[in-house]
Amino acid sequence: MDAKSAARFKQHAERVIEELSLALTLAKEGSPTDELLRLRTSIGDIIARVDTMLLESIYKDHPDLMV
Repeated sequence: MDAKSAARFKQHAERVIEELSLALTLAKEGSPTDELLRLRTSIGDIIARVDTMLLESIYKDHPDLMV
């Protein structure tokens, strides 16, 4: 992947993480505790996978994008 594509892909991955975090914040306001805990675990797993599978791969090939 070239540097320009990697930068765009990084932006999309970061946006996914932001949106998932926002969804979790919104869920805190109106979800029962047990449901919130399940959702938090699921969202945490997704964010971890985006970080390790996508972003780490990008940073390995393009360390200059680690800003």
